[in-house]
Amino acid sequence: MPDCSVVLSTTDHSRDSAGMTYVYPVVSRRAGGVSLGINLNPNNACNWHCIYCQVPNLGRGGPPPIDLGLLARELDMMLDDLQSGEFLVRRVPAALRRLVDIAFSGNGEPTSAREFPDAVMVASDAVARHQLTNDVRLRLITNGSLIDRRSVRRGLELLSRAGGKSGSRWMPPMPDRLRASTAHGSTWQPWADGWANAARFVQPGCRLAYSPSTGSHYRQLNSMR
Repeated sequence: MPDCSVVLSTTDHSRDSAGMTYVYPVVSRRAGGVSLGINLNPNNACNWHCIYCQVPNLGRGGPPPIDLGLLARELDMMLDDLQSGEFLVRRVPAALRRLVDIAFSGNGEPTSAREFPDAVMVASDAVARHQLTNDVRLRLITNGSLIDRRSVRRGLELLSRAGGKSGSRWMPPMPDRLRASTAHGSTWQPWADGWANAARFVQPGCRLAYSPSTGSHYRQLNSMR
């Protein structure tokens, strides 16, 4: 069992920091506060092996079936604890005591979960239930390799709608820093085309970014339209 009295830091993004199956809080430099992570790959399995990945004992594959009821309960428990202020005082440095976002980012590719669109709805409903719609963003950290799946596109559409005015952001890694074998073989063009086509799913004000294999900077698609 994790030590739930330990103060979180930006150098420790343990998925077990709250002793839950799917939900884990981290202090994020990127977010400038607390980011509530959703780990849809608790079995440490992914379809890629990024060279910068820090997941221990990473295996190839997808996640087991997701218990959506358990995910909803864990989100409610953590959001209750965060909103009461007790968790923030107990475990977060004073300068970072605010909840910034809920991020689908775990020990594998989150969109590989068959239940990904349903999980987005669970998170969106939790945000609304706790009256955080105007304050907390939903985010997805993804390698983008499964964008051709209808269920993933549906999940992106739901994520975009949930973002509202604050928007949502998808952050695929840079292909020129990856080692992986994919269904697309040696070319990244279908992957890039998939992200270009995904722009039509996002809502106004939503950021959609990808990094082409020929460059090291994100290219913004349909940005702030």
